[in-house]
Amino acid sequence: MNALAHRPSSCGRPARQACARWLLGALALAGSAAAQVVVSGTLGVSGGGVLHDGDRSAFQETFRQRKDGNGGLDDVLVSRTTDSSLLRIEGRYLRGDDDCRASLRFEKFDAYYVTADYRRFRTFYDGSGGRFLPRNLAISYFDEALRLDRSDMFVEFGTLQPGHVQWRLRYEQSTRDGMKNSLRWGETNLAGAAIGERNLIPAYLLVDELREAVILEASQSSENANWKVGGRYDRARVHDKNVVRRNAREPQADRFNTVTQGSVAESVTGHGYYERIFSDKLRASAGGLVTSIDTRLSGGMINGEAPDAPFSTTFVRRQAGDLGFIGLSGGAQLKQYVGNANAHFQATRHLSVVAGVKYERLRVQGVEDHTETEVEAIQAPRPPGGGGGGGRVLVTTLTAAESSSRDAWNEVTEDIEVRYTRWPGLHFSARGQLNQGTGHLVENSVLAGARAPAIDRDSDYERLGQRYTGNATWYVRPGLTLGAQVNYRLKIADFSSARDNTSNNPNSGNRYPAYIIDQDLESRDASFRLSWRPKPSLTLATRYAWQRSTITTTFANLPEIQNGRLTRHIATQSMTWTATPRLYLAGSINVTYDQLAVPPHRFTFNADNNFMSAVLGAGYVLGKVTDLFLDLSHYRADNYSDNPGVTLPLNLGQTLRSGFLTWVRRQNDRLTYTVKYGYTVNRDGTYGGQNDFSAHIFYGKVQYRF
Repeated sequence: MNALAHRPSSCGRPARQACARWLLGALALAGSAAAQVVVSGTLGVSGGGVLHDGDRSAFQETFRQRKDGNGGLDDVLVSRTTDSSLLRIEGRYLRGDDDCRASLRFEKFDAYYVTADYRRFRTFYDGSGGRFLPRNLAISYFDEALRLDRSDMFVEFGTLQPGHVQWRLRYEQSTRDGMKNSLRWGETNLAGAAIGERNLIPAYLLVDELREAVILEASQSSENANWKVGGRYDRARVHDKNVVRRNAREPQADRFNTVTQGSVAESVTGHGYYERIFSDKLRASAGGLVTSIDTRLSGGMINGEAPDAPFSTTFVRRQAGDLGFIGLSGGAQLKQYVGNANAHFQATRHLSVVAGVKYERLRVQGVEDHTETEVEAIQAPRPPGGGGGGGRVLVTTLTAAESSSRDAWNEVTEDIEVRYTRWPGLHFSARGQLNQGTGHLVENSVLAGARAPAIDRDSDYERLGQRYTGNATWYVRPGLTLGAQVNYRLKIADFSSARDNTSNNPNSGNRYPAYIIDQDLESRDASFRLSWRPKPSLTLATRYAWQRSTITTTFANLPEIQNGRLTRHIATQSMTWTATPRLYLAGSINVTYDQLAVPPHRFTFNADNNFMSAVLGAGYVLGKVTDLFLDLSHYRADNYSDNPGVTLPLNLGQTLRSGFLTWVRRQNDRLTYTVKYGYTVNRDGTYGGQNDFSAHIFYGKVQYRF
């Protein structure tokens, strides 16, 4: 099947036409304006193509461009300036990548401004699923070269009158429309009975989202005080569908699971701050934020014979254990209050102190109801007259359910920072942050006909946090700078349940989630920096960073355990060298050792993220008007862990190399030609070459400045 047939209706062509009309209209406005003093701009036309071998979707996702290439108006810039005003117009339109932008700003000096901007661009995704290497098993059933079109636009009006209150009114809109990959893979039994079920069938997400906002602000600045107040209204509409194919190529069980995620969220926010400058040594500020959010939910999860199938209790390929829900409705309301106060005190010439305190209060409550669906295999009744049983039959049961929750917490954060610059070239700073929070959570869930609630919990929690940071910078001499930073963070969360309908006995079949009574996160990190310019033509920068973090959890009636330990080392070296008046080199190399260790279990492994990356750029002046540029990059990760008897392959194994050669000729002060050729190779080790590709990339551009 072709999953693209289930894509939401695209507004690509109308959007492109609107973008083109806006751009042409703006250019006409600039050309017809009278009394122009300065008109300047850049007109660029570009195009390109790709000769490709291997996985097309992996290439497009990696390089964020269409395999078939692109072309169009790369850059348009027109500006017009008079004694009293400025008009600036920018634009771009690249067909193939659906990259379109139109921007306009008109400014009446010391009076007001109007600005508008529209951008539409495309993001590419690889929709491939997993591969079971021992059997070389991979399943594909739709075009995996997926894409998501995004757009952002705003219109803003503001005042620019010196010494007066400044006003700003802005409207924003953003959309996401298309199709992307999903990590909710479907299951298959084709790996064999000895292996069992594996989740490797790819899935996709159909996206249809719209977000809008209106912002109104007023502000004023003077020598002794600054203030700003404002309000914001947001509305977000989401209608996404997550489609998973289950047991593909298994005739009796091949089916689809479609999750519809619908929501409409409206929020109103008011904010403001005031800053007072008392003297050269003391200034203070205070601010506040009030937010109200109202969210309405809808959706369902349906197993059916096709994507987005209607719910049916009798569809042929249903299987025992199929779970879902229909008729979801409900919503949530949030109230948030935030206030903070800060003071900056220059105690002496060399010593300054910044102190602050913040208070936050949050209240959230939500309700929802839905109908749960479950397919069960039951024994059929014996036929009349006796004889053998009727065998097992599949029956779909419907159960009405409703739930509610209330969450409330308060948190106070204190912050202080001290900076000391007693010695020339040597600066110290230290910062400490403490926060304390308490909360109360009530959860209820009821199934129709049940004798007892499915969830009935009343929990209290307390959170404590500390963070300490120290910085030192030493300007040893011109061209040589050393820096260091250390951090320590600790977060402690304690939980207690006044009411819990599940037993916390270790032998209980359902302890989740109120069995956690304590969870601590502790983190230490340090970094060192060196910037050295041994001679005017050579600059070196070196950085090393280290981090160690642990998560420790205590469960009711069980001893304390360490859930995870993260160890990270990052070393980076960069260099810029002007070797000769004609030749320069710039490059960097990054080596990262990143390992998350977890308690040993047959289903879990240490999550390694070790990799090495390097880039090298060079430029050479061929002549008075011609330059040549070389860009090389290399990335390698070798973390693949194979445990086919139990799980899918884990961690990344990949090598990606690319090289680009660019020729630029500046024919004259107005006309520039650019030609680029690139070659790239990707080798995917995690899934046995499923995402391998190689490609020759061609690009050309002509720019005319006026």
